[in-house]
This record gives sequence, structure tokens and C-alpha cells, in this order.
Amino acid sequence: MYLKNIMSNYLNEMSSKFEVENSFKPIVSIKKDTWNSNEVSLKKVFKFKEQKHLEYFIVELIKYKKECAADIEVRFRKNIVGIIIHALPNSISEIEIEAAKDVDKIKKDVMYYYASEQ
Repeated sequence: MYLKNIMSNYLNEMSSKFEVENSFKPIVSIKKDTWNSNEVSLKKVFKFKEQKHLEYFIVELIKYKKECAADIEVRFRKNIVGIIIHALPNSISEIEIEAAKDVDKIKKDVMYYYASEQ
């Protein structure tokens, strides 16, 4: 009887201390003003003034896509490239966040590296 009383108090304390929050949302550490995000994808549009920058960017994206674990969709028309990074497990994970950061780096590198070519 005494043990039952002790254990019931212990179990009641445990259940009140370790409540799980149902509304867990992962922390997205990319710049929110540049990537549009929802629960299943990240989207961004890149605009280019120079045709060669657009072409180099697309080539580098294709190379990156072969090595990346994220599901990346690339669309381009005229001087605009649209990128959608789809979340495979139906929520944005670290893989998608890293892919978004890498795409931003690719754009920056292309603009820097090919800026001197005219």
C-alpha cells in the first residue's frame, strides 16, 4: 500500500514535467526575406541582367543537383530562374535548408567569378 502511494506520486510528477508540445515547428535558419517557405517547400526567383550569368548559374545548378540529396526543381525562362526545393518527409529539414544556402552561394560565386568577363 505504501509503495503504491509512493509510485503514484512519482508517476504523476513525471507526467506533468515531460509534456510534449504538439505544435513543434523546425527552426529555419535561412534568410526569410529571400526564400518563400511553407511546410513542404522553399521557393526563390533569381533575375539576371546578363545572359551568360544566367547560363553559368544554370550549369552550376545542374552540377550541384547531381550531388545534392535535396529534391530541387529548376525552371528558367528569359532572364529568370525559379527554384523550388521540395521537402521529402513533408516538412523542411536541414537538408533543404543547406540546399537553399548552397544555391545562394552558387549565385554569389557565379556573379563574382564571371563579373570580370565581358
